[in-house]
Amino acid sequence: MLRLVVSRLLYAAVILLGVILVVASLVKLVPGDPVDVIAAGNPGMSVQDMDTLREKMGLTRSVPEQFVAYLGNAVQGDLGTSIRQGVPVTSLIADRLPATGELAFWTLLLAFVIAIPLGIVTALRRDSWLDYAGTFIAVLGVSMPGFLLAVLMILWFSIELRWLPASGYRGSALASIGRAVAERDIGIFWNAFRYFILPSISLAFVLVAVNARLIHSAMLEVLQQDYITFATAKGAPRLTIILRHALRNALLPIVTLAGLQMGALLSGTVVIETVFAWPGIGRLAVDSIHVRDYPIIQAVVLVSAALFISLNLIVDILYRFIDPRVRND
Repeated sequence: MLRLVVSRLLYAAVILLGVILVVASLVKLVPGDPVDVIAAGNPGMSVQDMDTLREKMGLTRSVPEQFVAYLGNAVQGDLGTSIRQGVPVTSLIADRLPATGELAFWTLLLAFVIAIPLGIVTALRRDSWLDYAGTFIAVLGVSMPGFLLAVLMILWFSIELRWLPASGYRGSALASIGRAVAERDIGIFWNAFRYFILPSISLAFVLVAVNARLIHSAMLEVLQQDYITFATAKGAPRLTIILRHALRNALLPIVTLAGLQMGALLSGTVVIETVFAWPGIGRLAVDSIHVRDYPIIQAVVLVSAALFISLNLIVDILYRFIDPRVRND
């Protein structure tokens, strides 16, 4: 296991090094001079200011020098300074990442709470009306864009019924659980959690569709295995066969998909965060693109890639604990 972890860490380091190379070259990929683009939106900038900004962004150096400088700073946790705000980029991302992380948590939790029972039931009731209903939900979830569902829910639940807020963020709902329990006031949790409901549903709808069909297919394959037939013939309870034998052995593709989906959610749900004015890294990236704040854009790309790599490494290790066959190989 230790050799596996070390080898995966080496692979991850090589991939991350390649990402840093791409990120360090990102400014060079912009058509024209980035400083000219920034100056076009700031008519008050003088020629001297533009030269100073070029020096600050390292544009006067060669590409290899820029890469070495960026790599050295990134290893030390320095991802640059925001051109517009004049503050370290790491602090901006650290302020926004918790909001995106908790939104991803509630989204994935909601998706699997619905998808796992739905996938199991449709697999056990194959070719029944439940199976057809699950297929319809899957097709609808994959076909409907998340932003369209978000707009429809805002119109209905926020504007028409006035049940839920249309936008905003009132702090961590997870952090409020402790206070709610200590003070025995569920309203403390609800005041924070209700801002997560519409964004989480908008993101989870397509995940429910994909995950339910994956669980459905995995369960159908596992239920046809010989050890399921043997457990049934032995007289094991039906619930034990489904949960202990079938579902456990169908977890491998589910774990893979969960890791990829969590990585996608953590890397910034740009459209949904924009629709709901959510203060996450996705919206930070969009705002930075609008004002041509290249250090922030570079940092968001790098952090997103690092999150994907880390989650894939965790999933790869979890394989060994879930399925002994993979561990033995």
